[in-house]
Amino acid sequence: MAKIVSLFVLVSLLFSAYAQTNYGRRLTDAACPDLPGSAPVLKPTLTHAPVTELLWVGADDQTVFAVTSGLTSDKGGLWRSKDGGATFDEWTSKLSGNNSEPLKIINVLSQKSNENNVLILGAGSYMWVSTDKGENLSPVKYPGGAKGAYIRDVRFNPRHDSWLLMHIKRGSCKIFDKAHQDCPMDLMLNQDAFNRDKLSTWINLTFNSNEKIAGFVDFDWGANLCPSKDCSDLPAIPDEVILATVYARAEDYDQPWDKDVNFVYSTDFFKSFSTRVPCGNQLEVVGRSVYLAVANSCPNPPDRGSLPNSRSGGITLFTSMDGGSTFVRACLPAALKQEGYELVETHDGRGALVIVDFSVDTGMTMPLYAASVYAAGPHHALFSLSLTNVYVGMMGSTTDFTRLEGLPGIYVANQVVPTPSSDGSAGSTAPTGEMPMVDGDYYFDSYYDLSDVVGAPIIETRITYSAGGRWQRIRVNANNIRNAECKGSGSEPWYLHLNGMSPTKEYGLPLPGVYSNPSAPGLVMATGNLASLGAGLDQNSPGLCTWISRDGGVTWEDVAVGAYIYEFADWGGVIVMAKYPGSNMFMRSGLADEILFSVDYGRCWQRVNLTTPIYVDNISIEPDGQQPAVILHGSVPPPDEKSSFTGAIYFLNVSAITGLPICNSTDRFEDWSPPTASGSGSRCVLGQQLQLNRRKQDSACFYGRNYARAPPKPLGKCNCTQQQDTECDYGFLRTNDSCVPIEKSNLPVCPVLDERVYTVSDNGRRLVHGDKCDLVDGITGNTDGRGTVRRTRCG
Repeated sequence: MAKIVSLFVLVSLLFSAYAQTNYGRRLTDAACPDLPGSAPVLKPTLTHAPVTELLWVGADDQTVFAVTSGLTSDKGGLWRSKDGGATFDEWTSKLSGNNSEPLKIINVLSQKSNENNVLILGAGSYMWVSTDKGENLSPVKYPGGAKGAYIRDVRFNPRHDSWLLMHIKRGSCKIFDKAHQDCPMDLMLNQDAFNRDKLSTWINLTFNSNEKIAGFVDFDWGANLCPSKDCSDLPAIPDEVILATVYARAEDYDQPWDKDVNFVYSTDFFKSFSTRVPCGNQLEVVGRSVYLAVANSCPNPPDRGSLPNSRSGGITLFTSMDGGSTFVRACLPAALKQEGYELVETHDGRGALVIVDFSVDTGMTMPLYAASVYAAGPHHALFSLSLTNVYVGMMGSTTDFTRLEGLPGIYVANQVVPTPSSDGSAGSTAPTGEMPMVDGDYYFDSYYDLSDVVGAPIIETRITYSAGGRWQRIRVNANNIRNAECKGSGSEPWYLHLNGMSPTKEYGLPLPGVYSNPSAPGLVMATGNLASLGAGLDQNSPGLCTWISRDGGVTWEDVAVGAYIYEFADWGGVIVMAKYPGSNMFMRSGLADEILFSVDYGRCWQRVNLTTPIYVDNISIEPDGQQPAVILHGSVPPPDEKSSFTGAIYFLNVSAITGLPICNSTDRFEDWSPPTASGSGSRCVLGQQLQLNRRKQDSACFYGRNYARAPPKPLGKCNCTQQQDTECDYGFLRTNDSCVPIEKSNLPVCPVLDERVYTVSDNGRRLVHGDKCDLVDGITGNTDGRGTVRRTRCG
């Protein structure tokens, strides 16, 4: 699955906080057929240190690099497989260079157009290039005396896969007082990055500017707006275009959001450039749009309007739909403060959700961190509040917000809610003064002041099937529970609360979170617990279990007691999982001595024994998720206190173990549609009926590498409904399932509205982003739901 926080980062904290915890994990299998022959056993490749990352090279997925790193030192290593991960050979000795530097690998890059070409980036003075998938490696020094540890980002041009931009700290810079100044970051260009002779020759774009630029803050290739060059809604974007934010003098860049940083555009690698937006600090290309953070201290905003009070710091977001030529102010009903923000791309790649972080002083030692999620509806620059008080981990580390892959419009989030009052109310009131309505599945009033929280708040999981238009709890039917240990605390109904990427306890580590993969639409796995209303997510719960959904998060079933880590293979036809140590990292009960797999979407599980028990770190699959094989890796406990953790890599080939054939007839497959939120019948997905195809659960065969999964097939549009197709328009909040206007004096300036580019509906509703429903017929008031006033027929 996607990499979660390494088990080796917070070792001492984990041990002191959780050394006495034991979940008592076990698995209760359904009546499943035994595998032919004797029970399979896997033997590992043992490494000197635990594996931190696996990287595949080439379209055939046969070359795999394993990067290792020690727990108590920076010394790392490199291992290589030529058979898809079945066996590994140590490759560290082939990385020649400066022997006085500790070896550490930070990335392995490969060329799409020539899979033999590989570039390995080290943290020291050297990188290595190969023209035979790493069989032979040639060392090359980083330009300008820089070190790989100074690299902030590297990006290939999507149209020229040998053009590489490297954002790196200037090697010659030495700062003696970092409180007042930091080293500038250069942007380096190499147009033949896999050629050993050319790799030592880089163009420093800072120097190319003829002293007009002192340093680069952020950058991207313009070609990422339209990799194919076939984008009729964009102007032509030359291959050489680079978008960047820069500052002209070294002393200019001295704060996170700085008025002396500008957004610039160059077509000749900064021999010349034009300043498109003054005070533009941070840029991000999302789909075909450019999002730009402009410092509120800017004296000349790009739209010549006023910005929020600069004394509070922060930024105002601007967006461009024409390749970065012109920008429109993004309107949010709240200022973006110093804590920052992040963008989540919508499923169609044409819009974004903005997640704004904030912290609240509750009188405790540490502030409470949370976030608000804002969704852009039909207009890319008008954002309305979708969900607030989303849980953020300790020290503002990670926001518990996940986009489910494979089906559009589905997101999962963990929300901080108040403890219910003794009278059974939720303990807060709506902005309009009404008492909130707590209706089990739907929590209508999500607006309350976190500074009023006393003690530990409740964390509840929310899911939306309508792109954030409406959020609800996840109810689990008691009939779907296979293991008695997974039943909820308290009386029914029970609601499922899922772990995100953040620990919920101080000094804790995260457990495996919500996971989905575009190669397996509908499949979702997570760890979490059931609870009645008034209780929420509890990582120490005896009811902590591992859960699966086969219909995009609507219905859920437990597949294991305790926390397991999981991965999908063979287009979702194979599911693999293994016990995750979590808080039992230093206890024998945290060791996994088996790996389990299922070929029927998690109904039956087969066990494969591991000769050397390990604390599992991750299960990985080749990038496309097509092979019926996975790689499991983790750490082996030391034999004594003086020794260090070592690593182990296991290769599980489910095809070889089961001997199942490839599905070769259409009767092995079935069409299916996402069900309604209640699990009965099919539902409309963003305004249309969708049909997908998958292998039947009882078909004992593999999809196979040559299988090509078709995208969801539209069967027709649905009539629009307020519940499934709308969200609150700009300037409105959802309260008690209604959209209530925000006091106009509290809203910032919004040129899109002032210039009548967009009209807010009179009932405060609009269509959610990407919705294709038919017959709006007044559910969005006097507009068509997309910002245009509907014409009324006369006579």
